[in-house]
Amino acid sequence: MGSRYPSFFAFALAGLLIAGPALAQSTSTSTTAPPDVAAPKTATTSPGHPTSDSDQAFMTGLRRIGVMAGQVVQCAPEKDRQAEIADAMDLADLVAVHFGLAAAFNFSGAVGYGSGKPFDKAGCAEATAGWNAIKQKYLDQ
Repeated sequence: MGSRYPSFFAFALAGLLIAGPALAQSTSTSTTAPPDVAAPKTATTSPGHPTSDSDQAFMTGLRRIGVMAGQVVQCAPEKDRQAEIADAMDLADLVAVHFGLAAAFNFSGAVGYGSGKPFDKAGCAEATAGWNAIKQKYLDQ
């Protein structure tokens, strides 16, 4: 039994040594690049993820949609609120799959913000119409 431990630790150490350089890589640009070489724009390697140039505008749009969904939760009758929250979480799932957890977190946080912040209920019809258009387009509802 004692002979298994050294082989396990040797295997684990070899795995760490092999994986170490891959884990140490990052997508940030290096400051040691020569000044005459332009650093490429930072882009994620996964398809569907926004580039750094469009990231801020994308996140702002997600937050606006999330706030609108949260307002619809406030506007909905008590019996329909759980269904509206479930629809928002379904959209958050799609956002997580296609754009990552940070985007889904931003969207979900905005839903919570919109559902908790008081607003003029005169805008309920507009918020509901916009949210229904989003649900129809992305959730097939």
